[in-house]
Amino acid sequence: MHYQHYKVIHFILKNDYRFDYFYNKHCTFVYVFKKERIGINLLFQFRRKPFNVMMNKVLLTGFWVCLFCYGYSQDTLSNLGIEDWTSSDSGLYEEPDFPWKTANPAVDFAGGAPVNPVEKVTDAYSGDYAAKMESASIFFTFTAGALWTGDFEINIIDPANSAKFGVPYEGTPSSLQFYYKYFPVNGDSMGIYTILRKWNPTTQQQDTIAYAEVRQTETTSEYTLFDLELDYYIPDTQPDSIEIAFTSSAAGFEYMGQIGSRLFVDEVKLVDTIVGITDVLTQEIKVSTIPNPADDFLRFELDKILPNARLLIYDAIGRQVTTLQIETDSYPLNVAHWQSGTYYFLLKNEAGQDLSSGKFLIQ
Repeated sequence: MHYQHYKVIHFILKNDYRFDYFYNKHCTFVYVFKKERIGINLLFQFRRKPFNVMMNKVLLTGFWVCLFCYGYSQDTLSNLGIEDWTSSDSGLYEEPDFPWKTANPAVDFAGGAPVNPVEKVTDAYSGDYAAKMESASIFFTFTAGALWTGDFEINIIDPANSAKFGVPYEGTPSSLQFYYKYFPVNGDSMGIYTILRKWNPTTQQQDTIAYAEVRQTETTSEYTLFDLELDYYIPDTQPDSIEIAFTSSAAGFEYMGQIGSRLFVDEVKLVDTIVGITDVLTQEIKVSTIPNPADDFLRFELDKILPNARLLIYDAIGRQVTTLQIETDSYPLNVAHWQSGTYYFLLKNEAGQDLSSGKFLIQ
């Protein structure tokens, strides 16, 4: 195939997938690649002769939609906890599990660093671990400690584009809550923001549905609750992605700040005060609902036994339907006579602390 005779469109998807589309008035070629450690692997190819130019556009749209859904369906916002970390292949650092990302991979590029930008620490407000962000110098470059929802790939030519922000999300929270401690150096300021976005097919851009940001310079030596209220610019619209970012130096993404500034973060939550339901992001216990959707019976599966726990269940408009006393790691529930729709659950321990949350569907 002589590529110079074809128009070419390249799409870079999540999870290292690439979609190449070659076309002219005579024929269409589609290739799907996945980047592997040892090179590029061809996963799929397709060739056909469209009936006309319009069919070419239909094929392009269809393949793009399917691949977009596939690429993004690999990662879901099922757990945003800071409890689970994975060691890097080099052993130089640990990385929080999806969807959190850090600039820690730069440590590998530099061959090690005195301080990793983000570290797992036992100095937590609740649970076993919290995240500590510390601004440092890595490979002679100022690097702010930063934790965000998204991805990270080192871009040597344009380092500012190494961080990729946002993960799929649906919901309309009223605020972002978290516990934090902050120790600035020489008047440095921490920065926290969250953005809800939605893709606009008309403008081919992302619309900002809601936004919230805070910067603070004061030293906070004890874990303190912060409630960051979201401002909605486009009401009554469901977003399709969310960005949450914490950084020990607010200007860190422009490589400005003070080395040594430290930010500790734990128990991050999105709170929906409209229906009175808390979305627990730093989940202390994982709860699975089986099956989901359910018809007659539903079973809640906990990853560990928690004595004297309570599971609160709400309907779609925030009315509490029932409270279950959970004494084992598996609890069956008869929902045969429940109305069809979406329900939400909130798991609390004996002290009333929120440990996990989620939703399930009754058919």
